[in-house]
Amino acid sequence: MTLRLLSAAIRRRDLLYGLLLAGAAELSAATLLGVSGWFLTACALVTVRADTTWSWMYPSGAVRVLALSRTGLRYAERLVSHRVLLNATVALRARLVRGAAALPAQRLRALRDGDLLSRLTDDVTTVGALPADVLAPLASTGVTAAVVTGLLWHADAWLGAAELLVFLLAAATAVATHRRAEDAVRRSAREQALVRTELLGARDALPELICLDAVTPARARIAAAMERAHRADEDTRRALRAGQLALRLLGALGQCLVLALALDLAATAQSVSAAIGEVLLIAAGYELVEQLPRILPAYGRARAAAQRLAPLNAVPDLPAGETPVTLDAEPGTTTLVTGPNGSGKSTLLGRLAGRATPRDVTLVEAEDWLADATVAENLRLAAPDADPERLTEVLGLVALDDIPPDFAVGPNGGRLSQGQRRRLALARAVLRDPPVLLLDEPTAGLDRATARRVLGAVRSALPGTAFVIALPDRDHDLLPFPVDGRIELTARVTMERV
Repeated sequence: MTLRLLSAAIRRRDLLYGLLLAGAAELSAATLLGVSGWFLTACALVTVRADTTWSWMYPSGAVRVLALSRTGLRYAERLVSHRVLLNATVALRARLVRGAAALPAQRLRALRDGDLLSRLTDDVTTVGALPADVLAPLASTGVTAAVVTGLLWHADAWLGAAELLVFLLAAATAVATHRRAEDAVRRSAREQALVRTELLGARDALPELICLDAVTPARARIAAAMERAHRADEDTRRALRAGQLALRLLGALGQCLVLALALDLAATAQSVSAAIGEVLLIAAGYELVEQLPRILPAYGRARAAAQRLAPLNAVPDLPAGETPVTLDAEPGTTTLVTGPNGSGKSTLLGRLAGRATPRDVTLVEAEDWLADATVAENLRLAAPDADPERLTEVLGLVALDDIPPDFAVGPNGGRLSQGQRRRLALARAVLRDPPVLLLDEPTAGLDRATARRVLGAVRSALPGTAFVIALPDRDHDLLPFPVDGRIELTARVTMERV
């Protein structure tokens, strides 16, 4: 799920370049340590033996080349990884915000502001950082471990087998550490989202909290959530420290084992300097393996974040009941749904919307969702490329030309009146230009003259759209255009074509 979510937001070529550069950079670093150890030891032995025939130019040149390549490759890898991170974060966030805007209002309202904000900020950043924080380190660790094991196996099969065994034990230890820390990581993410939710809720309800003298209990709830998040972070760090200690002990064991075997070989088949170089090469490999307890929890966080983002990424289905509901609406026609309050007009529209994907139908509900942003930003949720002239034109259609596009509507549109919120949602629907538009009591909060003007302008702006409009009995005469069909709801649902 994590990789599927990322695949639509990143260029695979950039990801491949980043992985190759990460593997090459770490391999250069490990080779540099091994060659440097061999070179220094060989220089010392040559000095002791007073060997004047040994040339130091080629080894010193190799050290310089490896040092420069390590620096250059790491710099290039950072550039590519950061480009992947930024592009993935921007693309994911834009895509998920559009997905959130397409959710039914009742489902969107079920997401509290803090939870939604946490998903669109922390979770998107966590998933976007997966290539740099997880994939690149895993690729470099795997490549380096394979090359180190292969070189040792080439020198001697026992050396390669011993090193392979220790690497496998280290990988198993890292996986066990990750499993111990995984629960703490999940608790930490859950508590941090709760902290953000409590903070935003307290901010929105601050006047009521002050009036009811409830600021202190709210502050206590926030402090308790922060303390739980801190304890979960401490549990995570404790598990990681234990895993890193175990890996360091395994690394020391592996180096001692390889050193003993290498020095034994030095008495017969290879030089002491080569033995020292092999040990230092292994040390470089273990330095990478020690990163595994930090890499695997990062993958766990990214996977959990992707699971939380999945509802925003999927095409939502509006809830539909068990009763079959079918309506034939031709392009450009208008169907009126009337009935007293409580007769099921909103339920009927919800069921009709549930029969099609949100790409084919737009439902403007009685309390449609508005982002805590400007008027223009709310409109661009439906049309990201709309220019200022188009936004001004649409606002004029719904009689909101007195509100500037840069006006901040506040949480849930709280700085707007009920009628203004309804008209802003209508303007957003006009920008989507859907094949089918479902309107749930669009005249609520409007005077009769404004209601007739707005409905007529919206109908004129969308001549090819099929309208299904739910109105209470007292307002069915507000439509300034002819009706092609009528659905009257009473105690039993009856349908009549006119």
